[in-house]
Amino acid sequence: MGAGSEVLEQAHECRINGQYDEAMALYNQVLADTPEHAEALWGLGLSLMNTGEFDDALEAIVRACDLEPANQLYLLDAGKHYTMLGMYDEAKPFFEGVIELEADSEYGLEAQKQLSYYD
Repeated sequence: MGAGSEVLEQAHECRINGQYDEAMALYNQVLADTPEHAEALWGLGLSLMNTGEFDDALEAIVRACDLEPANQLYLLDAGKHYTMLGMYDEAKPFFEGVIELEADSEYGLEAQKQLSYYD
C-alpha cells in the first residue's frame, strides 16, 4: 500500500470518527498530489457536508461522480445530499443513474427507495 493509500485510509477513519477537520486536511493532502482522485473528493465532500459547507460538499461529490460515473456509492450520495438540501430535480438523475448501473445491488435498491418518495 502506497503512502497516498495510507493517508486516504487515515482520512476515512477520521471522517467516520467525526474528526472532520482532520479528515479534510488529509483528503486535501491526497488531492494536492492527485487532484482528480475520486475517492478523496467523495470523502472530502462527505466531510464538508458534515461541517455545513453544503455547496463545496456537493461540488466535491459531483466531481467524484464525473470522474467515476459507474460508482454507485458516489452517485447515491450525490442524490442523497441534493435531497437533503431540497434540490429534488437535481437529485433524481443521480438516483436513476444508480439504478441504471445495477438495480438489484444494495445501492440500486436504496436509490429505488429514494425515488419512491418522488411519486
